[in-house]
Amino acid sequence: MNTLYYKSPYPLKIVWASLAAWYKKHQKYGKFFHEYFNFLINTPPELHQQKAQEELKTFLQWVKTHIPVYTIEETLENMPIIDKKWVQQHYQQLTVEKPYRIVRSSGTTGRPLAVPYNMRSYQKEYAFWWYHRSFGDVHMGDRIATLSGHKVVHIDNNAPPFWVYNKTENQLIFSSYHLSQNNLIHYVQALNRFKPHLIHGYPSSIYLLAKFILENDITLTFRPKMIITASETTLDFQKQIIETAFKCKNYIWYGNTEYAGHITECSYGKLHVQPYHSYVRIVTPEGKDAKPGEEGFIVATNFTNTAFPLINYNTYDIVRVSKEQHCKCGQTGLIVDYILGRIEDYIVTPDGRMVGRLDHLFKDAKYVRNAQLEQSTPEQIIIRIEREPGYNSKIEKIIEKEARKRLGNEIDIVFDYVTEIPKQANGKFKFIIQRINNRELYLSA
Repeated sequence: MNTLYYKSPYPLKIVWASLAAWYKKHQKYGKFFHEYFNFLINTPPELHQQKAQEELKTFLQWVKTHIPVYTIEETLENMPIIDKKWVQQHYQQLTVEKPYRIVRSSGTTGRPLAVPYNMRSYQKEYAFWWYHRSFGDVHMGDRIATLSGHKVVHIDNNAPPFWVYNKTENQLIFSSYHLSQNNLIHYVQALNRFKPHLIHGYPSSIYLLAKFILENDITLTFRPKMIITASETTLDFQKQIIETAFKCKNYIWYGNTEYAGHITECSYGKLHVQPYHSYVRIVTPEGKDAKPGEEGFIVATNFTNTAFPLINYNTYDIVRVSKEQHCKCGQTGLIVDYILGRIEDYIVTPDGRMVGRLDHLFKDAKYVRNAQLEQSTPEQIIIRIEREPGYNSKIEKIIEKEARKRLGNEIDIVFDYVTEIPKQANGKFKFIIQRINNRELYLSA
């Protein structure tokens, strides 16, 4: 099918993409989608949390009867924390009913996991998608531009179009694999023609477009209602450039294939754990619930997906619980300061410290198009940089000084200047390439 699609002329590609979207649309937007979306939109946030507690209680009773591999205690805090390795070992015992859909995770931390969903949980996920989009007044039928790893263009193509139009959902789907400096102008021109209300996708992809727009003083003929970045950690410097170029707020979205934890940014810039999506705990490496100001793992229970019940599932994604647990938007649920990503997004120092949030190294660095950190031993890091005209040794010293402030003087810092930093096979960009087993180091710290 892929070969036939790639060989098709562009008008036929539109037909293929639209038909595929039409088929999936009926799976995504059924009776449960409307039930959940209407509830989220039309009820006050405090009822979301109350409803979650009621459904969690019912869910645990169901699990107690149907999934004997779990020992159900009075509270989740008294039950063991599981992870992907445990789930893979007990996979057959967890899948007791016929699934509605099965989706594979990307497998970034090992073997991919095939996750079954019942119809209710699958459609509930999309209800939460559109609930978040409502924060920016985006509605179904609005024009949507997507840059998130879809292979809509063959990798060997070197001429536009680097996108395909999905007529079913009024969506222009861009390739994340062709964002070279020579091709970016074609992307911007396509956006100007399409004039999307919403742009969503990988922050690294949208950032490259935003930086190109600013560098070349390009005038956009549209202004999106909102931009949503997901699937990668949205770095502070990326967010700043995106919002400046598009004159639009960049909202952060967090989710995962297991539907274990959902965090969305509101119009006031706060990151809210959505309590009615799944029951989320933030747990320290010692196994205690994190206090305000502390970092911890997202440990979640999806109380809707009886096709694959996960209780106290450790995603190994890290957030910091905010000291300020109030927001003007009125949403309930936990507020976090940031979503760091996985343990692999830390750098290890020679004295054993784990340091994250290193995108701040480039906050004030001019003439840096893109940057990446790589580590193979605690004694050294490589700072890989795509330079722009105007970059000089003074800027390198500024970056090194910022790195020393955070990593100390014992670590060796090597600068590696490249024409283009390669992306992963799935089109995602990794800010930190970590070759040390940080998980073992972090959990034993």
